[in-house]
Amino acid sequence: MTVDVEQSDSPVIELSVTELYELLRGAERDLRGFLAAAADWGARYLPGRSASVTAALARALALPLTRPSGTTAD
Repeated sequence: MTVDVEQSDSPVIELSVTELYELLRGAERDLRGFLAAAADWGARYLPGRSASVTAALARALALPLTRPSGTTAD
């Protein structure tokens, strides 16, 4: 991958497909953790609005909204 293809001297990052996949999985895991923490915060500080705020955040992060059991919400 090239950091900035518009610049001829742009740094190049070399990753295998497996390494890239693992990095993306880690980023998704971190985003899911953030979403869970935000949901907990919302439950404490935004009673009555927590579900809608959490759902909006999940949409913004392009993550499926999950219930505590791990199943996706409809």
